[in-house]
Amino acid sequence: MGYREVNNDYLRTQVMSASPIKLIIMLYEGAIKSLRIAERAIEDKDVPRAHRYLRSAKKIVNELKSSVDTTVEGDVPEQLVRLYEYCSNQLMVANLTKDTKPVDIVIHILNELLESWKKIATEK
Repeated sequence: MGYREVNNDYLRTQVMSASPIKLIIMLYEGAIKSLRIAERAIEDKDVPRAHRYLRSAKKIVNELKSSVDTTVEGDVPEQLVRLYEYCSNQLMVANLTKDTKPVDIVIHILNELLESWKKIATEK
């Protein structure tokens, strides 16, 4: 069994045993990692790689958006959905223009949200 298979098995075990909050944190971390790789690819003019990682991050943002519990009272769910839509649009712009500025914006937003989720996880 090679490194990739062992790594995939380990990741699968982590995901299957993670709490819902930990899964959200893992999604944020995955999106941010993809965005950092995409940013480097844009700087290196590696268009196919940039496209692949921007699409990956966009899929994760869309997954985060679809996971918002809109039955929760208050403005937070609606604001989160709008924020995810904004991030998704910024990633579309970044993919079309191969500009790092929209990527930076999304990384900043996701980092802020990630820190909030990490704080929630430590309080539980």
